[in-house]
Amino acid sequence: MEFTKELKKLGLKDKEAAVYLGCLELGSATAQQISRKAHVVRATTYVELESLMQMGLVTKFKQGKKTLFSAEPPRQLTRLLEKQEESIKEKKEGLNHLLPELQILMKTGGGKPSVRYFEGKEGLHAIRQEIVMHTQPGHTVYNFTPIDYLNAVFPENETVYYKQRSAKGIKAKTIFTTKSPTVRDRVFAELYQQQTEKRFVKPEDFPSTSGMTIYEDRIAIGSFTGDLMGVVIESEQMTDMMVRLFELAWITAFTEKDYRKKVKG
Repeated sequence: MEFTKELKKLGLKDKEAAVYLGCLELGSATAQQISRKAHVVRATTYVELESLMQMGLVTKFKQGKKTLFSAEPPRQLTRLLEKQEESIKEKKEGLNHLLPELQILMKTGGGKPSVRYFEGKEGLHAIRQEIVMHTQPGHTVYNFTPIDYLNAVFPENETVYYKQRSAKGIKAKTIFTTKSPTVRDRVFAELYQQQTEKRFVKPEDFPSTSGMTIYEDRIAIGSFTGDLMGVVIESEQMTDMMVRLFELAWITAFTEKDYRKKVKG
């Protein structure tokens, strides 16, 4: 087997692979001995040994006056893949945070609406991050929210999202629905949503499993059942129309006070 070629696939460079193989074959050896075995000049061998030690593939120790180097067991090579996996995970997380900001930069020519599609839970999360980043402090977002279905998708970070929005000074008007009286009362009472005006509609009057947020010049629609997906439409004219429709719905929705009066009546 061509070991150097296989080691390169794991992330080692040519001379790193040669020096590592030399260490494996020699056991404990001096840099000069490893240099001869690996056919790498002595000065470069020291550089490659230092690199391999940082990877945890080689150790250095003293034996009398001599400095010796010894290869760690080959199973340590799995650490190379683990580090690559960690690096990919970090890059992916960085990209997920960057995507909404890059998407904000997207503009279409000719005044035509821009339509962008998002898939899966990560896609819906990216939409929510864009809402926070794109909306200016002091501005208002408008939400149609089926709480039961939204919480099924994002049970772990609802508070985080609302706190991010609140920290930026973004106001909100939310028309929500839920089948649970307990959830309804909790939503009305949630203190961390102090910048949010909330009104309730009965689930039979708004039996949707999808939600919508209108913000700035954009409309975000998320589907919270089946194949999770979302769409963001960028159009000043369409956004203006949806805000007007929202305000019409807002007039007929129940405030907490209205709902309690109706229940008592």
